[in-house]
Amino acid sequence: GRAGAGGVAVAVAGAQCLQSARRLPARLAAVQAEALPAVENLPWPAEVSGYACLPVTVHIPALGPITALVVDERRGAEEVEEGVPDWVPQSWLSPVVGDSSVQDIYGAIGVWPAAFAAANALYEWRAAALSAAGKTGSWRCVEIGCGAGFPSLVAAKLGATVLAVDTEALPLALLSASFDTQRASGLFPEGASLETFCGDAAEAPLQLEGCDIVVVSDLLYSVELGRSLGQRLGQAARRGVHVLLTDGGRSGRLAFLEAFSEALGSEARYESLQVPDWAPQTKDFFDGLETSAVSVLKYTARDLVAA
Repeated sequence: GRAGAGGVAVAVAGAQCLQSARRLPARLAAVQAEALPAVENLPWPAEVSGYACLPVTVHIPALGPITALVVDERRGAEEVEEGVPDWVPQSWLSPVVGDSSVQDIYGAIGVWPAAFAAANALYEWRAAALSAAGKTGSWRCVEIGCGAGFPSLVAAKLGATVLAVDTEALPLALLSASFDTQRASGLFPEGASLETFCGDAAEAPLQLEGCDIVVVSDLLYSVELGRSLGQRLGQAARRGVHVLLTDGGRSGRLAFLEAFSEALGSEARYESLQVPDWAPQTKDFFDGLETSAVSVLKYTARDLVAA
């Protein structure tokens, strides 16, 4: 489903377009062939919230092009590069650094390897759910700590109602601009929608009772956050909400696992998950190292309770 020279793409117009769950991968790959605008010709905004932004387009097999917007670090940083030592990380030269309104720049400067892995796992989960249950109606996805929101965009491409949560307003503004551009251009199905919430996940109106899946990618940066998030998501998993979490080896991973397992009432674990081959970059923005695999949460929900 890659966009061709004439701008023809194979697009998924939501799960409702599927006539049956049989041969699902083939149907997701070719449910409709429509004349769609070439991604590079879409009216991408030059700026979001006062920052120059850059579209990052990924061509995912069976889904076609999906584009996230990130801050264009080349704009502004190039003015201060002269005389800067080679060892200084590029992120320190980011135009977002020094903006007192942005406490965490990392959600706005790129799409992380764990987010690509989560997006691929989300697609596979949705395909498996359709194949098992044959449900083609509406579904709800919540992404916590979304940053640029690539998994949220994949969910939207698959026709979901999406709630994206982050503590920073800038990445949410970039995500909303990306969604609006692709939705208006017909790249996302009519049933897709995006709502954002800026604030702590503990305060967010997640409405997990009506949620099908919660996605978290590379968020466990402290023991405290890991513990609180593990407790809340363990309770959600026990009510039947699917929890998809990927981790890049952060400090809160063990605290999350312990709290999640306790709230769930059964043991959970991490397994290795490959970053998909279609990911355009696999660099960890913290240390600059290439990442070929991340951890993914695995568990079995027993003794489910009513929501």
